[in-house]
Amino acid sequence: MGPRAAHHLSGLVSGLAVLPLEPERPALAALGVGFCVVVACTLLFDPIGRAVLFRKLALYTRGTAMMIIGRDKKWSKKGRPDPATVANARDKTSQRIIFVRHGESAWNLIFNVGPKVLVPFKAIHALLRETLLLLRLDDDSVLYDSPLNEEGLAQARELNDLLENYRGEHLGDVQAMRDPSKSVVCSSNLRRAAQTILLGLKNRLDASDEKIQCLTSLQEISTNVDTLSITPPHKAPRHLGSGVPARLAHGDRWDPSLNSGNKRLRGRGLERLQAFAEWASQQDKPVVVGGHSLFFRGFFREFLPVGANPFGARDTKIANGGVVALTLERGTVQGPDGSSVVQYRVAPESVAEVHLGFATKKKKDKKV
Repeated sequence: MGPRAAHHLSGLVSGLAVLPLEPERPALAALGVGFCVVVACTLLFDPIGRAVLFRKLALYTRGTAMMIIGRDKKWSKKGRPDPATVANARDKTSQRIIFVRHGESAWNLIFNVGPKVLVPFKAIHALLRETLLLLRLDDDSVLYDSPLNEEGLAQARELNDLLENYRGEHLGDVQAMRDPSKSVVCSSNLRRAAQTILLGLKNRLDASDEKIQCLTSLQEISTNVDTLSITPPHKAPRHLGSGVPARLAHGDRWDPSLNSGNKRLRGRGLERLQAFAEWASQQDKPVVVGGHSLFFRGFFREFLPVGANPFGARDTKIANGGVVALTLERGTVQGPDGSSVVQYRVAPESVAEVHLGFATKKKKDKKV
């Protein structure tokens, strides 16, 4: 019998031992005593389990605080020049960026897919699964850093097949996604983005030993708990599931040096948008990005020139498993106070729907 099984057995025996005392609420008393005994045994005799318990409690605490006091989606556009001014900057540089939104996640399935009347029941089921993981002292999670569901895994595999057989009008962007010599690959530190990149670029990754950059700056813009990562700082994404082949899920496939852990509790998404834009602008090849709908939408809102809205990019999410390419320009321009500042511009005419594109209502209806 393993140590954790022994702890659980001790908890069971202790809980049952309470019943002869005829407490006012027998079941609740037995559960409370049993739970306390299991926790005490874990804290005293199981260093690995103790570490998992502390990590999960810290994550739950951070998630609760994020929902209450987080301001990740709140910032003002005042004080920054119109991105259109970058077009005339003397030091203007440009970079091709290819956004790949993750496939459908367990969180999406609970809150965004199907009749709304079923959401409470799906949420309760997810909470029960989350509780079981906690009781088992399993580092995995259903709600935090929510992974791809079966549909999402299928969408990622579909992308890999598309890249191999693509004959459409955006062949240049697709070739950049296929060929390690023509682009660099990065992903947020959230599992669903990592899973999508590993499966969506499977043939490319199987044929090369390149490392994927893991970036905290790409973490989703939201205060929901599914946007918090279970991966520690400077580590490769973990718990990628059986749907990702072991050879791809191995930590050696990643460069986690820019994974600084979870986003700041009171930080703003703008900081990460700017940090990623700067990082991408410094790369010497096009950048393939595994990321998230609200981050990508925020990127277009922040860096498209005022009044520009190609494909409804300011208002519409990229479809699950979808690919949208763009050209990002960087330059030094004059700020509202007359000082020189670095600004970024998404060239409106450069935005291209490579695969699935933006999830307009018409496309959503067609999918259903």
